[in-house]
Amino acid sequence: MRIAIAQIAPIVGDFDKNVALISDAYERACSLDEPARLLLTPELSVSGYALLDLLDRPEIFTRTEAALERLVKLTRGKSTALAVGHVGRNPNAHGRAARNCVSVLEDGKVVFTQAKTLLPTYDVFDEARYFEPADTHAVWATKDEAGKATKVAFAICEDLWGEDSVGGRKIYGKLPADEYAKLGPDLLVSLSASPYEFGKRDRRESLHGDVAKKVGASLVYVNQIGATDDILFDGASFATDAKGALTGRLAAFRNAFAVYDTENGKFDAASAASREDPKSKSEPDELEVLVRGLVHGIAEYFSRTGFKLGVLGLSGGIDSAVVAALAVRALGKENVFGIAMPSQYSSGHSLADAEALARNLGIPFEVRPIKFLFSTAAREIGEARQGLAPIAQENLQSRLRGMILMTLSNHYNALVLTTGNKSEIATGYCTLYGDMCGALAPIGDVLKTRVYEVARRLNEWAVREGAAPPIPESTLTKAPSAELRPDQTDQDTLPPYADLDAMLVDYLELGLSVVDVVKKHGKWVPEILRKIELNEYKRRQGAPVLKVSTKAFGLGRRVPIAKVWDRKL
Repeated sequence: MRIAIAQIAPIVGDFDKNVALISDAYERACSLDEPARLLLTPELSVSGYALLDLLDRPEIFTRTEAALERLVKLTRGKSTALAVGHVGRNPNAHGRAARNCVSVLEDGKVVFTQAKTLLPTYDVFDEARYFEPADTHAVWATKDEAGKATKVAFAICEDLWGEDSVGGRKIYGKLPADEYAKLGPDLLVSLSASPYEFGKRDRRESLHGDVAKKVGASLVYVNQIGATDDILFDGASFATDAKGALTGRLAAFRNAFAVYDTENGKFDAASAASREDPKSKSEPDELEVLVRGLVHGIAEYFSRTGFKLGVLGLSGGIDSAVVAALAVRALGKENVFGIAMPSQYSSGHSLADAEALARNLGIPFEVRPIKFLFSTAAREIGEARQGLAPIAQENLQSRLRGMILMTLSNHYNALVLTTGNKSEIATGYCTLYGDMCGALAPIGDVLKTRVYEVARRLNEWAVREGAAPPIPESTLTKAPSAELRPDQTDQDTLPPYADLDAMLVDYLELGLSVVDVVKKHGKWVPEILRKIELNEYKRRQGAPVLKVSTKAFGLGRRVPIAKVWDRKL
């Protein structure tokens, strides 16, 4: 059977746009020299993923059904069937009103529907809040393009991820893959909206390969691209044979179209740019995919919120340099505005590095010193208090910079990009309403040590394209500093970043216990853990963070602010 794969970027709530994306892919599948028998689109491709509490709106059903009717009409008189993900009604009198469904549309009719069984409620997922699970499983009994009887089983994302473990435990008892194995399909399909995480691709392909072997059928996995708020979707759709061997993969974070022939195992992508060769040594490494994803996330956030211009402060440091370089790739150099705001504590080389970065990137840039604003505000506020405490003076500088950026964002109808990294946000080494204010934190889930890797890769990209490296070498080599007091460096307050980041991975991402983390990393750990827990109030008010790890700050990490937990560390 010839299966077409549409790796597209559905937009949450934009039914017209999503129908257009699906329709374009369907026409393409039908117009091939050898038309595909079936076109696959991602999970909830009709409405977009994740809808969150929009699923509580009664209009979700009427809008979905109107969109489905348009797509059904598209298939009249065609030999190609269309599989779409959509919100469906629960036919039972009890339970949640909605179901997460896949339906097959063929020759002007809905010929098959399967609801999702496993509803994830961990990390960024909360599907059991909205959906009722399937109570039955079936296969679509059809014929391939040669008239051969074929059975196709449809899964939706977590239905096959249920084979995995979360926190070292299997979280589901009954697995859909076991049911599919009993049904004996010739082909197993997974419609997915699977978020990106650094290093996830290999685990995803290995797990689905094992499922294909268990079921004894070829498997096609179609994943969406795009971003919904802080969640990135990488695509990287693929197919395996019945033995679980990978036969082809589409590129991550790219609109792509491919055809997989289950008879001969041939996987044909529409263009070289949309295809990756799993056997090639030159395929993108994880860092390449990460940088591509960060660019993709910025572009999608601006596009979906209706903004074009991004504003950010340029300190001359590594974090703002990386965010600026990412933003230029996402938005275009004419749509990124950088501003340096030196104080009396800023070094001359920092301003020079900021100017060099802006010049290399070709972005609009200006310098607005805050020395006068700071001295005036500190004098006025501190007059009745015999001056301000040192920490108040440091944070005042940051908040004045935040005020300037937010004022410019209002003036230019722009969004402010914050430049904090995960190491700083984790430990509270940032200022609420200061450097934390803004609309999006592109590197808020990127540890400081990896920020340097991203910077070097961005410079490599520029050289590869025949341009000069945008990020100055001096920015890459100097000691990081907030420059809020004389001769300050980050390591006055924090451990060396290599040590800190290794500990943060163990505690935040791998979930090791306090005892194990202290035992592994040393006696300095409890103080850092106290900082992590104490600063939850800051993170709760921070900008959305593009999720690129197994545990990012935001929707997927829910920790109370008012607690005594940190006092017990």
